[in-house]
Amino acid sequence: MDTPAARRQVDARSVAITGLTTLAWYAVPDVVRPRWARALAKVGVLAGGLGLGMALTSEGRSAVDGMREVRDELRDLRDADENAAGENASEPDEGIAPADGRDAREPDDNVLAADVALDGADPLPGPGVAGAAVAGALALAVTIAVAGEKWAYRRGERWRAQGRRLPHTRVGLILGALAAVATALDPSISMVPPVEDEAPAS
Repeated sequence: MDTPAARRQVDARSVAITGLTTLAWYAVPDVVRPRWARALAKVGVLAGGLGLGMALTSEGRSAVDGMREVRDELRDLRDADENAAGENASEPDEGIAPADGRDAREPDDNVLAADVALDGADPLPGPGVAGAAVAGALALAVTIAVAGEKWAYRRGERWRAQGRRLPHTRVGLILGALAAVATALDPSISMVPPVEDEAPAS
């Protein structure tokens, strides 16, 4: 008997919020004409979309839970460091020798020195190379985003010159639909294991 395949678990609220936020973002020029006001309106649209996503979608709630866990772990580490510092300050270490009889002032031979080269290990890129790679990736992403924004705005203005009503909203409808489809097809969406049918009772 064939085993049923796992199905994708798509959060409809995430798809809807992504599509509507994209639509509202690109429809702003139809409602607000001054450039500075458009910038403020888009900030509001982005903040609203992020807020709804964090509050209503499973991905947003997972992100919030992750941030809370990180905050709690950092708080525990801080408390542990403070407790350790207090204990070390109250107990002087003079005259206390290690259990193996070795002088506490002698260096520990078991500690791997940082300057020891490991044979056969691939060298890690230096901080400069890693920083340049991150900066290059960010610059590429920003360039693509700016080019897309310019294209969408020019397309809307071209349709406005042709006498079409709500030209930027039309662009937003197209891009919003594409964003919703991309969200629904996101490969990082969790897969739900198949439910096996129970055998009928004899």
